[in-house]
Amino acid sequence: MSQKTIGTLYGVGVGPGDPKLMTLRAVEVLRGVSVVFAASSPKNGYSLALNTAQGHIPPEVEVVRLPFPMTDSHELLAQAWRANAGAVAQALEQGRDAAFITIGDPLTYSTYGYLLRTLRDMGCQASVVTVPGVTAYHAAAASLNTPLVESRQSLAVISGVADPAEIANLAAISDNIVIMKAYRQFDQIVEAVEALPEKWSLAAASQVSLAEEKATTEAGALKGQKQHYLTLVIAKRRPAPQAD
Repeated sequence: MSQKTIGTLYGVGVGPGDPKLMTLRAVEVLRGVSVVFAASSPKNGYSLALNTAQGHIPPEVEVVRLPFPMTDSHELLAQAWRANAGAVAQALEQGRDAAFITIGDPLTYSTYGYLLRTLRDMGCQASVVTVPGVTAYHAAAASLNTPLVESRQSLAVISGVADPAEIANLAAISDNIVIMKAYRQFDQIVEAVEALPEKWSLAAASQVSLAEEKATTEAGALKGQKQHYLTLVIAKRRPAPQAD
């Protein structure tokens, strides 16, 4: 009896939003699989990752939108993960190679990590290949022409959902801090950096690489304004003045 063939799962980072920032490897994978999965809004099916990658997906490749609710309910999220992972597992068990596309990098604050964990918990034995992508903070630094780290400096990358009070602890051990998804607590994040005993520069960028991109090296001037969901902050310790 022949052994049943299981498809390969490719986790593909498609970059921050500009299709030109997709890697050659990402394009190659999308042209070689039989189905592409993309996380989407349960309200309207919108998917930034799919919008980014659409031009590189052949018409014969099936595209499946996986709805993920925007909720803090762990129960509802767990239900969505099981249902969506089940759809991916079904395709793989049919022997189909599948790509799960994600904005940015698939292993940096991405739904892909949760998908992998859920598939493993379900006992899925498919081979997994992860294709890295350009992160929003790398694209933002490029847009601002601002080095993220130099020489012996360190870099911390944190979630904007975390308590802004933690920034002071990170500043004690890091020279540069990136705060992802800073839209919800933007003012508190800026104020936490401004309250540090040393001087830090503070840049912000939203919708990086898209036509609507906004980037500034004066993030403090944006306090009090509503920020887009795709907003990040880059804080950098300013070097001490040199003695004459």
